[in-house]
Amino acid sequence: MNFAWSFPQFIVNPLSNGLPNVVTAINWVCTGTDGSVTSSSSGTANLGTPNPAEFVSYDDITQSLAAQWVSQCISMPGVEELIAVQIGQLTKPISQSQTPPF
Repeated sequence: MNFAWSFPQFIVNPLSNGLPNVVTAINWVCTGTDGSVTSSSSGTANLGTPNPAEFVSYDDITQSLAAQWVSQCISMPGVEELIAVQIGQLTKPISQSQTPPF
């Protein structure tokens, strides 16, 4: 099973406590794929107030840094585990609807 994380939108405050372009939240999407079956989950990681000593402006954020920040807010392995369960249910359903045999 493969997982792909993306960060399609950032919530940015143009000026906060004298710091420019402060990212306050990151919208994330995790997509899991197993063969031809795909499932995904999405949400928002609220970052809170940045530490001025470790501040990174929106213009300097990398995919890796976004993932690091999101991982401090949510359990990324937990999200992947839930997606794996969803895919398992899609590929091997516990029950299914059937028409009567008569």
